Amino acid sequence: MLTRFGFTDYENKVYETLHRIGVPMTGYALAKESSVPRGKIYEVLHRLVDKGIVLESMTGNKSEYQAVDVEIVINALTRTFFDNVKDLRDAYREERAEADDRVWMLKDDQSMLLTMEEWIKKATSSIRLSLWSDEYAAVLPLLEQKEREGVRVEALTLGELETTLSGLYTFPVPSKEQHSLERWRMLIVDESKMMLALFHGGEMKGMMTSAVPFVQFFIDFFYHDVALTEITNQYYDDVLVHNEKIRSLLIRLRY
Repeated sequence: MLTRFGFTDYENKVYETLHRIGVPMTGYALAKESSVPRGKIYEVLHRLVDKGIVLESMTGNKSEYQAVDVEIVINALTRTFFDNVKDLRDAYREERAEADDRVWMLKDDQSMLLTMEEWIKKATSSIRLSLWSDEYAAVLPLLEQKEREGVRVEALTLGELETTLSGLYTFPVPSKEQHSLERWRMLIVDESKMMLALFHGGEMKGMMTSAVPFVQFFIDFFYHDVALTEITNQYYDDVLVHNEKIRSLLIRLRY
């Protein structure tokens, strides 16, 4: 388990053995019990003692070792983790950067979602977001909080969404059409940067940029979607349900 926290395999084996046996052990006994080579055992033990998760006791000319209680180890690892996070944040604290007109490709879905959350947290004036309703769960509390703070929040969704947001637009799509549609994500923050992602080839692929022409284009595109949504809602029963040609065209325009 300790290998997940940056410890070597040998360090993990030694600590696990000491914890399992539960009594002080010599280096010789540890090497035999843990399968760590005798030529490496003391080097490994000294590192673990330095890291504070193994105790050393000298009796005569013989050293014995004992595992520190696992709860103490967990607390130490937790504190170290948060200290390292703070150091990382301080080292790379954002400074006002020059305008970046480059377009960056996004391929990792988790990284994309985390970036969206971070952008929303840091928004100061406006947020425009378009998602399927089931993807709002992770960001909806943030959006509602931002609106309470005075940030203009406009959200477009495919599918019903329960929220206190005042600027919510819901595009109605019959279930048979919805199942055949491919997912998308679009986020524009502070009219200064935007992200667009589409589901293609079995995975979500996207791009992000602060290039002014792109940002302005997708702001306009967002309101194209809003207008399409409002028109669709207004004439849903008269047109979308009974006119197959117009329904297909409206869905094709958006999707």
